[in-house]
Amino acid sequence: KIFQIDSNTKMVDYEKLKITHIDEGVECPIRKPMLEEISIPHNWEYDKEDSIKDGYYCLVDVQNQQEINEISNIPGLGGISINKVQRIQNWNLYRRYQIMKAEVTEAVRKYKPGTEVEKRLFHGTDSSKLTAICKGGFDRDYSGSAAGSVHGTGTYFAIKVELSQRYGNALLLVRVLTGIYVQSSGGGQPNLSIIAGSQSERVHSVVDNISNPTMHVVSNDNAAYP
Repeated sequence: KIFQIDSNTKMVDYEKLKITHIDEGVECPIRKPMLEEISIPHNWEYDKEDSIKDGYYCLVDVQNQQEINEISNIPGLGGISINKVQRIQNWNLYRRYQIMKAEVTEAVRKYKPGTEVEKRLFHGTDSSKLTAICKGGFDRDYSGSAAGSVHGTGTYFAIKVELSQRYGNALLLVRVLTGIYVQSSGGGQPNLSIIAGSQSERVHSVVDNISNPTMHVVSNDNAAYP
């Protein structure tokens, strides 16, 4: 199956193990150990490894108090009371996210060393959409369906939970590849800014306020794992 990476810039073909750079017309092989080195997260719960890697997702009630405490202490949570935590275990989404993370990490190392690659942010949505997100991940085609797209098309993630709670009765804590980001250029259009110093690599996210951001917007569906 082919997945789209970097907003039409790259295509990943898992069957042929290659990445095609669309803009440049260049094909690069995916190093097999790269796929093999992606391991199942240590906190995932399962009976057999095959049950995780069979392509299906599952929701697991988190009982581990250490994991619950870690989530409770995230600064952006603002001290709200947590009644229940569920972990999304979706190997296909997680693997795609990790491949994307390796690319973002390399871009940060090359163009802006020291930049935080990944943040844990919040996404509010209607509970009726949870199953689709858990199964297929985020979909930028729904950008603006809840509150418009004032900062461009993409999926919106808030730094503080209060902002996300305005957009639905379900709350997701999400790992987001914010990487190298810039100020958004406005609404209704995709964010196509190029990383300073590169010829064609696009920024990884945009923000509402470059000096004091309250949200990140990503236009790559593989750049976030719920």
